[in-house]
Amino acid sequence: MRWPVLIRLTVLLTLALAVVMFTIQNLSRTSSLSFDAYFWAWQLSRPVPVPFIIWGSFSAGVLLTGIVTWGRARRLARKVAQLEQDALLRSAGRAPTAAVESPKAPPGDDWGR
Repeated sequence: MRWPVLIRLTVLLTLALAVVMFTIQNLSRTSSLSFDAYFWAWQLSRPVPVPFIIWGSFSAGVLLTGIVTWGRARRLARKVAQLEQDALLRSAGRAPTAAVESPKAPPGDDWGR
């Protein structure tokens, strides 16, 4: 193995060990979860260990961020594909089907460029 791979693996294993030790050491600490709104109230029947709340919240945040990022990446990929197609059509001497011309700025106006 190369050194960078070994260093990354060592860091990853160290972090995993820290997560496991934190979870094991704090399993006895619990919290009662509840949600109370004017029209609806909800409470878990048993207390939940704090590490489970922390890791569940972290996982939900990572999942939500991944979904949002995936959606943006898909939208940008479609935009890049459209721009590449337009560039190919322009290089072939044909106008793109949905060409959008940007408004021309007056001479000497370099704002935003």
